[in-house]
Amino acid sequence: MYFAFGSIIGNTFDSDAAANTVGCEPLDAAGALVCDEVLAGCEDELLELLLLPHPAARAEVTIAVAAATVSVAHRELNNGSSFPRETESEHPTRILAVTRGAAVRERRLECGLTQTELAARAGVSRQLVAAVEAGRNTPAVDAALSLAHALATTVEELFTGAPPEVQAALGGRLRDGALLRVGRVGDQLVAAELADHGIAGASWATPDGVTEAGKLRLFPGASPAGAVLAGCDPAFGVAERMLDGLGQRSLLAISAPTDTALRALQRGRIHAAVVHGIKHRLPEPPVPVVRWHVARWQVGLAVAPTLRGHSLEAVLSSDIPVTQRDPAAASQQAFERAWLAAGIETPSAGPPATGHLDAARIAATLGCAGVTTEGAARAFCLHFLALEDHVVEVWAAERWLDHPGVNALAELLSTAAFTERVAHFGGYELTSCGERVTTT
Repeated sequence: MYFAFGSIIGNTFDSDAAANTVGCEPLDAAGALVCDEVLAGCEDELLELLLLPHPAARAEVTIAVAAATVSVAHRELNNGSSFPRETESEHPTRILAVTRGAAVRERRLECGLTQTELAARAGVSRQLVAAVEAGRNTPAVDAALSLAHALATTVEELFTGAPPEVQAALGGRLRDGALLRVGRVGDQLVAAELADHGIAGASWATPDGVTEAGKLRLFPGASPAGAVLAGCDPAFGVAERMLDGLGQRSLLAISAPTDTALRALQRGRIHAAVVHGIKHRLPEPPVPVVRWHVARWQVGLAVAPTLRGHSLEAVLSSDIPVTQRDPAAASQQAFERAWLAAGIETPSAGPPATGHLDAARIAATLGCAGVTTEGAARAFCLHFLALEDHVVEVWAAERWLDHPGVNALAELLSTAAFTERVAHFGGYELTSCGERVTTT
């Protein structure tokens, strides 16, 4: 039997072997003495959590990652040793037991990756991947985290078989059986249900997984790795497709009203939010953010061609139903300000819309009015009654400024490849798109 604590410790302790296991220099005599003292101080807890079979045991034995032991040993190291405390961003090598090599291989194949491609994504050597899959290597926890991240899963699922835990990116609960888009924010998997019942133009959208009995099941080939952004601007669907297949530099764009996106940013469920509103009346950022300008556009009412020539007051005073948005939507708030300013009672409500394009589509289908943007109204050949001029920005939490996906999005916004595509949909004023916004 042996103990694992960042290396092999106990009856088979050997600092050179430990270095080979975790990829660090062997401990000197002083370092080994400190480890012995630390282990002696928490021996009972370690015995309960770290009693592992010898590596020569059968490779298919499933052993969990002993996360509690990490806390115990690290606490002891910080309480009286000369070892430095870790920072939030560090993943020091700690403990991991014998891996389920077959599970690593199966997940890699599901993602359509070769060993070399997985190694590149995880920042480890191909030899390590091969050794783990063959059951000949016990990866250090930092390597295990990297492998799990590259395979769009969790350490628990990869090495213990437990289904990955997932959080609803926009809050609330994920419906059982719902098809999902799945992303990763830090070590947490987040998901949102497919928008518009999974319809993407004339075809189905591509889900990443499904909830089954309250658990996430990722579909083969799903590999959530890029930046997760929430907002209501359809232009970010263009950005998502342009960055598709770029791994950590890819983008998952979730449709959400401005206020909902900001709440998700505050909870740490997304990397960035799309925000729009009157230029000098934008909401306060819920966390420290870095801002990029995207566009200027108008929000208002899209009305059927038969209503061309009607004023806003005439539309609102009639029995024409108005398809409205979630109260958290900036365009809905603009609409409410407009009808209150006109002294009109609550207008006739039409079917609720999930986004700008959905509102315009309902208005075109039913011959009514819808709260939306000029660009969405144009897409469905509708007349547009402008209510307010808005600026559109991307707000990324400062803590994710170095995320490859956030960087890729920021770079894309300023390119002609992006702006020319979006401009042709109409309704966008894209001067200075991609420029950093400074605040005083």
